[in-house]
Amino acid sequence: MSADPPSPRIVGLSAAPTRADDVDSLAGTIGVLTDYRRVPGLDDGPAADYIAGRLEEYGYDIQQETFAVETDAGPGATRNVVGIKKGAGQGTVVVCAHYDVYGPDCPGADDNAAGVAVMLEVARALRTESLNRSVCFIAFSGEEVGLLGSADWLERHANLREEIVAAVNLDCVARGDELRVETLPQYRWMLNAVPEFPASNHQIGLGLLGGDYRRFWEYHIPAVQITDNGGYVLRHTRNDTPETLNFPLAASCTEAVTGMVRTLAATDDTTSPAVEGSVDEDGTIRYAVSEPSITHLIVDGTDFGPLASGQVTLPAGQHTVRVIAYDAAGNRGVLDLEADVPDTGRDAPGSGHRPGGVSIPWKRTEEDLKKYGMQHYVTPFVSLSYDCPGEEETGTRIDGYVDGIRIIGLEEGHIVVHAPGNHRYEVAAVAAGTVVGYDETAYLVGRMYDNPMTHYIRDSSVQEETIREDPLPLVPVACVLAASLLAIGYLFSRRR
Repeated sequence: MSADPPSPRIVGLSAAPTRADDVDSLAGTIGVLTDYRRVPGLDDGPAADYIAGRLEEYGYDIQQETFAVETDAGPGATRNVVGIKKGAGQGTVVVCAHYDVYGPDCPGADDNAAGVAVMLEVARALRTESLNRSVCFIAFSGEEVGLLGSADWLERHANLREEIVAAVNLDCVARGDELRVETLPQYRWMLNAVPEFPASNHQIGLGLLGGDYRRFWEYHIPAVQITDNGGYVLRHTRNDTPETLNFPLAASCTEAVTGMVRTLAATDDTTSPAVEGSVDEDGTIRYAVSEPSITHLIVDGTDFGPLASGQVTLPAGQHTVRVIAYDAAGNRGVLDLEADVPDTGRDAPGSGHRPGGVSIPWKRTEEDLKKYGMQHYVTPFVSLSYDCPGEEETGTRIDGYVDGIRIIGLEEGHIVVHAPGNHRYEVAAVAAGTVVGYDETAYLVGRMYDNPMTHYIRDSSVQEETIREDPLPLVPVACVLAASLLAIGYLFSRRR
């Protein structure tokens, strides 16, 4: 039985008492990593060797996978570092952190030497434990230039995607005074594996940070992001140094992630929920699950998230439907359906209705449409938000339509993970069986970072100053300039 998705909520994960040797070990690793510049395509080889050496020392099988990266100095190459611990049974848990930095002048202590250090500490803690599921520890490169490392790994290992039970991504975990655990509503079962602390901080929904975990979401793979509340003031600057970090917070993160991975990988519960269901002649999707589970629907390649049996009705035509149910141990039950819904002459949702009474807040105005064209999302994650004044007082129900697929009683802000392409979103306010409000919009969704990003490592005042001291042809760039260039590129892409 599928539970209704909760509203986005924030609770907190604060520093628990830690041992001094844990803090010292983390500080030592972060110090070593910040001594390397870790720029993809420029000088990240020594850092990759160091990470590989640590994982090999702990007894993990090592894989190093090279991929291309574009820089303003020409094509370059970088690599992911993978340490694998084989489990006794099926399934894989991924623990990952990116080791690259934003620019040659960024030490990257919090972003993201701290995440890599925690990952290595978790690997050390689990090195001698017998686990039922395999664990992959992955240090990604190219995160700062378009999540390239995680994209390459998931493309390269397409055969493993169905085997991944969960991914835990660590990004900026050692500044501020608490950690956040962020995931989508359909993956909130993973939060049950996080050990409890005096305060727990969970965010369900889309946060401000992007990161490698979103590549897993793009492939409908359960993933969480763990990050701190230290803000952006020092990230991507030369001031992101070890002296600014909260090492006990990072040690608490190590303890939490170790417990989380142990729970997910050592479980002896390997029985998946049984899922049964069908599509009615009118297109309504109905299903039943054998045990309490979090269930979500993927229709025609778009992940509609957790929706109840009978809540979704398909329009006329052929459709593919996947119903996925997760239990508390991450076991996954799957039901695949093919539906050919007959055309019964039902009116389209917008037939005869003029906009009004309910509105889509991010819909482009006519002026913006003429100026910029159709709304273009550069990621597949879209919040189905709406404004309907007096909705609760009047007993109005909001129905949503995504490409004609009807969601009865749409919750405001419900998140879908779209397949790439053109999409249409409509909302209808219904009171006493009558449509009393309507709005609609169309938009284009691409894959994340469809257009290759260029990493700017030249043409800066920092480079000119360094050239007098450093004979290398590729030299540091000011992080502020790089941030400006990338921000302009991002805003331009959003307005296409």
